[in-house]
Amino acid sequence: MTVIKFRDKKFTDDFLLFKSTSGESIICGFSSMSEKEANEHSVEYLSSTGAQDWSDVDQAMQLANESKKVVIDEKRDRAVLRKLDFYLMPLVSFLYALFYIDKACNGYAAVMGIQTDMNMKGNQYSWTSSAFYLGYLCFQPFAGYTLQRFPLSRTFSLYMLSWAVIICLQASNSSYAAFTFLRTLLGCSEASASVFTTLLTSQYYRKKEAFLRVSFWLSTSGFGIVFGSLMSYGIAIRADQFTIESWKVLFIVVGLISLVIGIIVFFHIPNTPAEAWFLSKEEKLVVVERIRENYQGFGNKKFKKQQCIEALLDPKTWLFFLYAIAFNIPNGGIASFGSILLHSDLGYSSTTALLYGVPQGIVEFVGLPIIAYTIQKLNWSRLLTTSIVIICCISFSCMLAFGKENHVKLAGYLLLSFMQIGPIGCFSYFASNVPGHTKKITVTGIYLIGYCVGNLVGPQTYRASDAPHYVPAKIAIVVCLAVSAACLLAIFTICMIENKKRDKNPNANPELAPENIEFSDLTDKENIFFRYTL
Repeated sequence: MTVIKFRDKKFTDDFLLFKSTSGESIICGFSSMSEKEANEHSVEYLSSTGAQDWSDVDQAMQLANESKKVVIDEKRDRAVLRKLDFYLMPLVSFLYALFYIDKACNGYAAVMGIQTDMNMKGNQYSWTSSAFYLGYLCFQPFAGYTLQRFPLSRTFSLYMLSWAVIICLQASNSSYAAFTFLRTLLGCSEASASVFTTLLTSQYYRKKEAFLRVSFWLSTSGFGIVFGSLMSYGIAIRADQFTIESWKVLFIVVGLISLVIGIIVFFHIPNTPAEAWFLSKEEKLVVVERIRENYQGFGNKKFKKQQCIEALLDPKTWLFFLYAIAFNIPNGGIASFGSILLHSDLGYSSTTALLYGVPQGIVEFVGLPIIAYTIQKLNWSRLLTTSIVIICCISFSCMLAFGKENHVKLAGYLLLSFMQIGPIGCFSYFASNVPGHTKKITVTGIYLIGYCVGNLVGPQTYRASDAPHYVPAKIAIVVCLAVSAACLLAIFTICMIENKKRDKNPNANPELAPENIEFSDLTDKENIFFRYTL
């Protein structure tokens, strides 16, 4: 098999055209191109025995030829998978829990008196929550670019160390303006977290394994709710024992924990599996061979304009964007006003309101992995099942919004945690169904922009004039969840139709795929042998 690299006249970036030894074209680009047409371009021939231009292909390509010789039996496969889970999942999951705690601290601090201490009026508290996502929104494209361009884990750990320092600095003053500014900087530094965990998952796990692993690290936000609620409760009931305000103690403790975890990430998590200190050379080859079926590898540090353009023209990208806005309006509102809602609407004391975060977190931390495991075990459609769970959550939001009794409202509030299956479905989709490193970064980035917009708008639905029951905000939860479910169903339908179309195309049979095409950094549109995992 010969690989021809050529430069298309329409785009400035390089394409890869695969040709069989008989000279027959195997089209994996935007359009069919004959040998004569290819010769009209500036062509460089690459082969497994000749010179290689590694900037155009995935970083895993250099190990791909060696990994072909590795025989993977079920015992070896499970041993490597267990090792990856042991060395990666606990730390990645805990740092994602910290990611949630860092954001939720603002809500805990509200119950602990920060609004009074900073003399906040009207909707000023809402803006301290929105400021985080404003910084996230502005910085996210740059964060995604740097994670692609520079070593993955080293770059992320530096971002994490910076957000740890910023959290500690939030305890250094009682100025509303300075606090809001620091919240904006915190959003900038945390804009890298979701991109990092998505890329890391796609580097090490098969498509069929990604959904469960994403559920592990996303559901630990539930552990973050439990940990953060208990920690803030413990600090709040001992407020008279501190020489500074209790909410300042909370920020300092969380900041120091984040600082320690950031240092551990720097030394523990490798930039790619090829650099993994905990894997032998043979195990690294096994990892490469395991992810071959993903049609994507470790990543490519070269920004490819045609992949960015493809992402922008893909309707699924904008459906995910719309979903992210709709889903995160209620998500952002509950994260910032959940404790306040329990206190003002349901009538619980401020400390009791903090404690009710514990059952909410347990529902998310325990329930979501069980759902994800069931989906994987029974081989259900991930997107379709995710949509169905969100539809069920619409009824829970109606209990919160329209329930007459407090216990009905409380049940709806707690069960709404199941809505977090939505991000699990989305991030597992990005990890397994968006090949092409630049396209993956772009699609994930656009989703996270929608995430920021939704979380920025969410707290604004809780207007001071609507206190104490915040009826308009609760109705917004019902409407937004319905829009979210519709977007995921539309994406599922598009992917299913495309899979059927490719199955009917005899030239798209995966058995005809050229050798090592999996690591050529091609997108789902460029690679006709790719199939979406539904």
